[in-house]
Amino acid sequence: MPKRKTQADRPRSRAPGEPEPLEHEAAGPGGPEDGLAEPAAEANEPSEAGSDLLERVMLERDDALAARQRALADLVNFQRRAEANEHRAVQMGATRVVRSILAVLDYFDLALDQDPKQLSVEQLIGGVQIVHDDLLKALQSQGVERIEPVIGDEFDPNRHEAMMRQPSDDAAPNTIVSVLSPGYTMGDLVLRPAKVAVAAAEES
Repeated sequence: MPKRKTQADRPRSRAPGEPEPLEHEAAGPGGPEDGLAEPAAEANEPSEAGSDLLERVMLERDDALAARQRALADLVNFQRRAEANEHRAVQMGATRVVRSILAVLDYFDLALDQDPKQLSVEQLIGGVQIVHDDLLKALQSQGVERIEPVIGDEFDPNRHEAMMRQPSDDAAPNTIVSVLSPGYTMGDLVLRPAKVAVAAAEES
């Protein structure tokens, strides 16, 4: 005998204005559409991306620090080599000059070993002349030249040093009337100007 439906088994009719029940509410808690599993998975994705970015930034930082250390080490090594090369160049230049005048020292030693009682004035002057000429040759081998003005030359303040002014009837004003000592140059550099006396201008 079929069971008779009661009022509780019949579907309840909605009252006017009552909203329809939501599907997730109908499914109940813990159902497949409760929406809890999906947000949890999405929340983990930014965290993994952030970790990768942080790791990449730290690697780039380490590479930059290592490159900076290498650059500083290269700079220190370059400065050390530059100082060593400069010192070596100065030493080689001084060595070349000293070697060129060693022969002159030999002449001095030879002259000092002579017996003064057996030397005449002519021999002494001749020995001094030999030493003088050899010293000039040694200096010339290093690029040193003498400045030897001629009387009557125009005074050149770049190569001459006026030690005095002398009135002269035969020389034009501002010309050299006597040479007190020669000067010396090395290339374009004036090591010492020639010391001269210059004719004074006529007083009005």
